[in-house]
Amino acid sequence: MALTEISENGSEYDVPALSHLWEFMQTWNRIAPEHRAAIEAEINRRLVELILSPNPNWGSITNTSIEGGRLNPTTGIRGDWTGTVFDPIYQACGQNEDVAGMFFGNVWKRVIISRTERWYGIRQEPTFPQRGILLGGKSYFLKTQARDLN
Repeated sequence: MALTEISENGSEYDVPALSHLWEFMQTWNRIAPEHRAAIEAEINRRLVELILSPNPNWGSITNTSIEGGRLNPTTGIRGDWTGTVFDPIYQACGQNEDVAGMFFGNVWKRVIISRTERWYGIRQEPTFPQRGILLGGKSYFLKTQARDLN
């Protein structure tokens, strides 16, 4: 298993596949195959970048809300996917920001499950209790950094 999730009570469980895969595929298949491949390639590129150049304060940690809210290089607006590799997600989700954001998180999860490294996924309130940080999406980090969260 490439992904282990940590529940609110601290228990761990392996995630071999997405929950509700049938519903996920209904939306995923609305996106053209070449766009799906580009989306997965960009997520993999960002994960490799995290692994190769970990943040000195955070290590190789990412959060789907942060990733989805990055600055658009064309429009300069945070969270605007217009003209980016992720725009087809927004379109496939009926231009609904909330639905697209949740679907975006599931695409990340699906890509992480398919990778060879061991990742942890966590969502809790607050996301990083000792740091008082609350993030809407799920946070993913390499297993070797598990002890750094508390």
